[in-house]
Amino acid sequence: MKKYKLFSYMMLFLIIFSMLAPTTVTHAAALDNVLTTLTAATAPSQDSNGSGLLEKLFGFVFDKILGPVLNIFGGKSPSTPSPSLPQTTTNTSSTQDNGVLKGKVIVVDPGHGGSNPGAVANNTRESDNNLGVSLKLRDKLVQAGAKVIMTRDTDRTVAPEGSSLSSELEARVNLAETNHADLFISIHSNENSDTGIAGATTFYQNGKSSALASAVENTLVAETNAINKGDSSANFYVLRNTSMPSTLVEMGFVSNQEEAALLNSDAYRIKIAQGITNGIVKYFS
Repeated sequence: MKKYKLFSYMMLFLIIFSMLAPTTVTHAAALDNVLTTLTAATAPSQDSNGSGLLEKLFGFVFDKILGPVLNIFGGKSPSTPSPSLPQTTTNTSSTQDNGVLKGKVIVVDPGHGGSNPGAVANNTRESDNNLGVSLKLRDKLVQAGAKVIMTRDTDRTVAPEGSSLSSELEARVNLAETNHADLFISIHSNENSDTGIAGATTFYQNGKSSALASAVENTLVAETNAINKGDSSANFYVLRNTSMPSTLVEMGFVSNQEEAALLNSDAYRIKIAQGITNGIVKYFS
């Protein structure tokens, strides 16, 4: 730093000496006018005598030339943002409350629960993620005018504890059927032995509900910036046994460390819930 300052002082001295030594007062005043124009935006006005000239020349050389080049003032490079995860964006234009959900009966089904936590990895449980998002989804749908029925709203099974898996799934479907639901939305988290795999996908029963799954997938990805793994047909029990349009949403992979942290984040859960709500509104519009 000191050698930079010494070098700059020497450069300044040479510039001043070469410019002022042979010049008359008239020439100095002319040079002063040029410098005044160059530095008007940053330097206060001075008298047009030698003192004003020197001060402006000094300021111009240091502020405009040597300072930025040698970085002798402040000792810092121009600030650059530190690297971070891509920020998610919020796309709310498709969710303006147009009243299409008013009176709709929607069953929200947080997958797993109780003695069946589902996928567990990276200090997060699928059943917790599913419930956390489902509760936020419920609130958004109710706010939009829908009647929401939760298959569970705590960490429990839907059928009596200890029941078979088929009985558990049947209990979820029965809630939708007995309440004559207009829509069935099952919320899940995914896992894979390849921990690099991440992204969201939605499933539908082959031959029905593909429009619902596609709408939810597209708006979910738009809201969260999650990797779009598309929508696909599947023969899941809750999809093939519900008479109303239904979809199963795999929000992300708990086996992926980065995505597991997001799924465990309250802010990201809100975005997922908003994205699913957007898709439901789009489907009914």
